[in-house]
Amino acid sequence: MQPFTFIVAGAGMIGLATAIGLQQAGHRVIVIERGERPEYGSAPELRVSALAHRSRHLLERLGSWQRMPVSRLGPYTGMRVWDYDSFGRIEFDASELALADIGAIVENKVLEQVLWDQAVAAGVAIMATTELVQQQVDDQRVQVTLANGQTLTGDYLIAADGARSTVRAQANLPLTFWDYQQQAQVAVLTTELPHQGIARQVFLPTGPLALLPLVDAHQVSIVWSADTERAQQLSTLSDSDFIRQLQVASDNCLGLLQLKSARATFPLRMQYCQRWVQQRLLVLGDAAHSIHPLAGQGANLGFADVADLLAIFAHPELQVATLPKQLRQWERQRKAAAVTMIGAMESFKRGFAGSASWAKLGRGLALQLAHRVTPLKQQLMRAALGA
Repeated sequence: MQPFTFIVAGAGMIGLATAIGLQQAGHRVIVIERGERPEYGSAPELRVSALAHRSRHLLERLGSWQRMPVSRLGPYTGMRVWDYDSFGRIEFDASELALADIGAIVENKVLEQVLWDQAVAAGVAIMATTELVQQQVDDQRVQVTLANGQTLTGDYLIAADGARSTVRAQANLPLTFWDYQQQAQVAVLTTELPHQGIARQVFLPTGPLALLPLVDAHQVSIVWSADTERAQQLSTLSDSDFIRQLQVASDNCLGLLQLKSARATFPLRMQYCQRWVQQRLLVLGDAAHSIHPLAGQGANLGFADVADLLAIFAHPELQVATLPKQLRQWERQRKAAAVTMIGAMESFKRGFAGSASWAKLGRGLALQLAHRVTPLKQQLMRAALGA
């Protein structure tokens, strides 16, 4: 088989967006995916992402956003954040920055199916239901062997195969990680009151609860992160008992709630790959960094990795002499952004975890200050927009 310019491991949102952008730039790209083509159904999917403007702009440039079914896009125009144990709260509205919305809630599987079909239409080769079992990477080329015995060669290997990246593991890249000692429960709910296109998040003593607006004005996707002991308690509750506790935790902000989907639980941990460029191996997305979901920035960090990488490979002729320097600069910039976000998430998590009276007072004052000081509030809004 003729050599490829890029071999991309992983056909999630990040891997497929990378492959489409590289193919559109004139490169020859193949994607290796252990799973099958994603297919979404009529019911809302459990896993969602809150995509900021920068992520949307990337998808628009690729022509992907225009392919998304409007019936599955949930733009949100406001954010409400409050502390359960204090008077502190902050509210954002898109109109404060003269914008139509702050971002959009997207079901992961819907976007993945759209990107998969677009990649195929663009000429990207996709090999599904197989995976890389061996890789050889040096300064000149890459060669990989698949589980089906096939061998591929290319100029670059891109690890976009998620937080449990086998490509990263095979390369023995150093990894920093810690367990948040929390688990997240996700589900889709119907609400008595309309969500009004507002993303809501309440900080509880055991972890944050997010209620993210879906297209239907009476449906939200929840992500309830809680310390392990509390999370295990929640996971053993009947649906009716779970809803009763959710009503209390959410301050009944959307009235009576009902489960529309099954509940799912997954553990939370932070990890950070210390090397994103090793010879002709590039690491990005969750394979490079995974963070706490409390601010919904994981997918946005990944799409920012993609956008900056595509700028380097914007032309079909690889500038071999300057590429190493450009890739090192890309690595430094993206690592700095990831470390900043990881630090911010850890500060939020620790800052809202204490139950002492002085901690509650401090949180309340901090949120009220941010809400009342316009420049600070606008800076926080721009951060949420990915600006």
